[in-house]
Amino acid sequence: MNFIITGASRGLGKAFAKYASRLGGTVGIVATNQKLLKDLSNELKGCNVITYVCDFTEPSAVEALVKELQMDFPKIDVIINNVGAFEMGNLNETTLEDIDKMLAINFKASFSITQGFLSTLKRQQKGLIVNIGSIVTEEPKKDFAAAYTISKFALQGYTKLLCDELKDFGVQVTEIIPGSINTSSWDGIDVPREQLIQSADIVNILNMVINSSKGTNFEQFIVRPTNRNF
Repeated sequence: MNFIITGASRGLGKAFAKYASRLGGTVGIVATNQKLLKDLSNELKGCNVITYVCDFTEPSAVEALVKELQMDFPKIDVIINNVGAFEMGNLNETTLEDIDKMLAINFKASFSITQGFLSTLKRQQKGLIVNIGSIVTEEPKKDFAAAYTISKFALQGYTKLLCDELKDFGVQVTEIIPGSINTSSWDGIDVPREQLIQSADIVNILNMVINSSKGTNFEQFIVRPTNRNF
């Protein structure tokens, strides 16, 4: 199977890449950090790995990335739009610049890559798009994550449109909406990591979707820690 995975150099994206590598085919991993991408590519066995470094805040860089991906992937099975960034800020203090940055990383990059493959997916009459959302679309955070929340709502709206656009073409579209996941984002913070969602649990969702029947589409998964304080 051929995968494109953004935000692949660490955390959940890295877990997705390791899963994809076990299925063979070509795995395209995209991130901002070249060294981490190279390190990950050396870990992935049993597949053809292609690395792509991209500054998702630069429209020209994203445009160039899409062109590279289109050349390297004439056939695509799974696109995982995992790239994301989080910045603190309440609604009262949020500026248009804050919104633009969060939209660029958390929505526009995923939009551009996916749009670049819509024709391919329709022609194939198969494929899977997975968008990684956030629990903030269930519980908006105006007091400390306003711009981030807005950007994740944009991604969610796009996901719903994709479901409708691709419903007659045999292409599955899934949004995974996780709460707090045990990743490097929590480094240096005193939290009981065993009480957070584990990356393996999200990978298990991906595996289930990939192995589901052709006529089934899991449009949305909401995943929270059992301890709702996190």
